[in-house]
Amino acid sequence: MTRLPCERGGLTLKQRQLLTFIEGYVADSDGVSPSFDEMRQGVGLRSKNGIGRLLDALVERGHLHRLSRRSRAIVLAPTPAALELSAPMQARIRNLAARAGTTPHAFLSAVLDAHGDRP
Repeated sequence: MTRLPCERGGLTLKQRQLLTFIEGYVADSDGVSPSFDEMRQGVGLRSKNGIGRLLDALVERGHLHRLSRRSRAIVLAPTPAALELSAPMQARIRNLAARAGTTPHAFLSAVLDAHGDRP
């Protein structure tokens, strides 16, 4: 699933970091969500309770869904069709991300953070 960083308006830095971490983890592990401990380490928090609060905020803002009574039960919300990138643009982003040694999501997120262009 392709999510664009521009969809993340209104999120705090930690919320954006967690969402980017989850997206990358899910993409790298064939759809398996990270555990609370992996998320805690991925964004540099000390407590799992902090991860729970961040996840609640991401659910509230519609970026992901949580399934009850299941471990690793995080589902990313679908991307609106209006924000899909053209095939040439996706290829260009994949190429730039590969040259930078990262994923396209992480690459775009880093570029937008570096330039302060987050909505």
